[in-house]
Amino acid sequence: MTCQNKKRRVKSRGNGTGCAYWSSKYRYWIAQVVTGYRELPPFDPENPANKKQRIPIKVTKGGFRRREDALAYCRELTAEKPVMMDKTLKEIYDAWEPWYSPRVDKDTFGCYRAAFAYFSKLHKSKIRDITAGDLQECMDECPRGHRTHQNMKVTAGLLWAYAMDRNMVEKDVTKNLYIGKGASVQREPLNDVEVERIRQEIGKDRYAAYVYALCYLGYRPGEMLEIKKDQVQEHNGTLYIIEGKKTDAGRDRIVPVHKKIEQIVRQQLSTEGTEYLFPMHIIDRKGTFRGFKVMTDNYFNKYAFRPLADRLGIPKHKVPYSARHTFSDKLKNADGTDKTKAALIGHSDYRFTQKKYQSTDLDELVAAMDSIK
Repeated sequence: MTCQNKKRRVKSRGNGTGCAYWSSKYRYWIAQVVTGYRELPPFDPENPANKKQRIPIKVTKGGFRRREDALAYCRELTAEKPVMMDKTLKEIYDAWEPWYSPRVDKDTFGCYRAAFAYFSKLHKSKIRDITAGDLQECMDECPRGHRTHQNMKVTAGLLWAYAMDRNMVEKDVTKNLYIGKGASVQREPLNDVEVERIRQEIGKDRYAAYVYALCYLGYRPGEMLEIKKDQVQEHNGTLYIIEGKKTDAGRDRIVPVHKKIEQIVRQQLSTEGTEYLFPMHIIDRKGTFRGFKVMTDNYFNKYAFRPLADRLGIPKHKVPYSARHTFSDKLKNADGTDKTKAALIGHSDYRFTQKKYQSTDLDELVAAMDSIK
């Protein structure tokens, strides 16, 4: 009788405004808001278990000491949710890029930008509707190597973290993406005939000396372009470069200058008006030289290497990084131990598994470099 006469409790909060509840386990108030709905496929009579046409997407946040504080958070969140939850993946990226790009160097962010392009078929999809399976499918279809797949996973993780911080998604779906065990794509090196053609262009082409030097230094293109003159030192008549920034090969990587490019390096050292060993020449529209500045990896590829390579008939699949593979191939037949060769190439996977392999004996490094043909 009592149950029949009991009045129904009046609902104090409207639909969509969120709620707050007490967690006896954690001993604090939790705010909860339905930020949207995930649409399900049309109802299938042959699968009656699938009765719901959509499921709610909930955002929760705990740690509130008072119920009033949790409800205040709900009001703040619901004021923003209609716009935020409808953002596409491309819209998220366009907002994230200017926010995140100043936090990393240009080359690193260039890798993220290139990796994002491989998610192109998801660019117009709302981020709330994208699943881990959708991202994995894009990664599986990507024809590039292991490093690109790594960059794709990192980029997706950064975008989802950005979206979660702004309550655009409920959870991070990128954590279990599978990169794969494939090896990196091996680029074809510049052969001896092509290297000789490049050498013959020195003095005729503004940047031919840069490309030729790259074949005998073993640096990644971006590393070589960042070398400053004060990093070049001389010992017993031999020039060598000390790379100060930290790499997989350790800090203060030492690279002796090969005799074939010694004259090039000395001439670059005597060039006034720049602190960089291989700077970019600033030329105005009238063809007048205006000075120097640091050259980017992208500029070197487009306006230094590629025009020279096209003029010399070097295939388009060969890129500036091919010069590093040229050096690697020459190093295989050089004198010296694996430890010394690993130190010269500056790569942790050069048939050498020790964590710190940088040789400290300059004479050994010079002897190995001089033996390169």
